[in-house]
Amino acid sequence: MKKAVVVAFAALLTAAMAQKFSVEAGAGLYGNLGGQLAVVAEDFTPGLPLGVRLGVGFAQSDALDDGYDLGGGTTWGDYKKTNELSEWGQNITLSLDVLYKVAGLGLPVEVAPYAGIRYNLFSGGYTDPQNNIAVKSASVSTNQFGFGAGVRLAYPLMPNLSLVGDLGADYYLNACFKSVREDDSGNKTESTVCPGDSGYDSLNKWVTQPEWVFKLRVGAAYRF
Repeated sequence: MKKAVVVAFAALLTAAMAQKFSVEAGAGLYGNLGGQLAVVAEDFTPGLPLGVRLGVGFAQSDALDDGYDLGGGTTWGDYKKTNELSEWGQNITLSLDVLYKVAGLGLPVEVAPYAGIRYNLFSGGYTDPQNNIAVKSASVSTNQFGFGAGVRLAYPLMPNLSLVGDLGADYYLNACFKSVREDDSGNKTESTVCPGDSGYDSLNKWVTQPEWVFKLRVGAAYRF
């Protein structure tokens, strides 16, 4: 989490040099349904077609793979259905992008390819609301670094308001899994498994921490 704070602080220092700012809100697909709030800083010096975007996104996640084989031909999906378990998952993503505004295309929209870094907080798990198994709840979380690229399209609706489209893809590195399990008596057990540890590959097949994530969002940006 400290690394994420450093990234955000660096972005704020860069934004302080900008002459124009936009606040952007969008929703759509990021592996699953979700949205993003962002601040875009532009016009650092006259004639420099660069911008910086700092965003915070949220997306739902299918945290555990229903097709994962638990053994004996029983999949996680089968086990979850039989025992009436409730599954949940989410991704919270901090992103920092550099945008390049392409000029001279003669299009009614502003085209800005971008690339940047990502810091994703994945969490998910399940609960046993019907008390059908000995585990009351279980959760797993990871903090991942990643990289992303795409293109941002902005169509002006008013002098300070634009319709924004965002199409791109992100790639995330594998990270350590932190697991917490609580039994019916309230006793909690915690464990951490990192890449290279025994059992990591198997756990990584079950837990759907992001790897390649494709993004399609539509929203609006207001420029100050």
